Amino acid sequence: MTNWRRQDPEWREFERLVARIEADAGPRGIVVTSPDRIRCKITGRLREVDASIRSRIGTAEMLVTIECRRRRNIQDITWIEQLTSKKKSIGADRTIAVCTAGFTEAAETVAAQNGISLRKLSDITTDDINSLLRLDFVLFWHKACAITRVGIRKFRSLDWKMSAPEDVDFVLPENTDPFAPIFRNDETGKTWSLNDLWHQLQEATDPFEGVEKAQPPTFRTTCFPYPGTVTLASADGPCLLGDVIVTVALWIEAEQVLLDAARKVEYASDETSAIQRVEFASRRSKQKDWRISLQIPKHAEDISYLRTGGSWPVATE
Repeated sequence: MTNWRRQDPEWREFERLVARIEADAGPRGIVVTSPDRIRCKITGRLREVDASIRSRIGTAEMLVTIECRRRRNIQDITWIEQLTSKKKSIGADRTIAVCTAGFTEAAETVAAQNGISLRKLSDITTDDINSLLRLDFVLFWHKACAITRVGIRKFRSLDWKMSAPEDVDFVLPENTDPFAPIFRNDETGKTWSLNDLWHQLQEATDPFEGVEKAQPPTFRTTCFPYPGTVTLASADGPCLLGDVIVTVALWIEAEQVLLDAARKVEYASDETSAIQRVEFASRRSKQKDWRISLQIPKHAEDISYLRTGGSWPVATE
């Protein structure tokens, strides 16, 4: 696979999807890595595979590699011969070849003779999926916040006392850039922003504690005291800080993802029963992969065969 394809997010997502299917289909204890780098037994160099499955059978370590091709054309014998050579050079016990268009009869014959398992991954519709996967929708809950007021109290003395939140010398304009480094420690030269103060608050406590889902915003105020060594870059010039009093609005809102909008695929093989998978993914999270998945053999009628999984933020995030 060429470098530009490696960097193509659609290709990478295809490879990760296959890895997730294999991880959920396998027994407990397997380790699935995508992508992975395995040392060649001939050259000693690391070779990349789209994914790998490592497991232990008795006292033996087993290695299965996964290679993917997201193409419109049926794959012929050429790719299978390449994978056979690669499989031997890295010492894999088996290789799984996955494509979206299927394989020629010759490719299937060569694969069977050389320890290559063939899979076809294709999109399916809501009408095609097993009824046990027909979850109408999934809700993703998103924490949200907005700084509503920043009060500034100038430095007066080291004899600090808690004052009322409204007892300030002035309030920062509403259009103040939350990412601008407007605070500066005159002794160290370090600068920080309102957004950095928000992160400091999250490190010290959970500001969302007690905030209920799908309710109007909760307003909370916190004070950041300074001992006369921090200045604020304001429109009227540098101001020596005593306290920064920040009020934030906090709320938790729902994102509904319907079944029709979920990713629905079938993972077919001549060796085993086809697997169907539905993935509900959050569209609001652009930097992190938040999703909930359901997977089951195509013709299963027992809920015990259902595998569920997903990826979502943990408490520390």
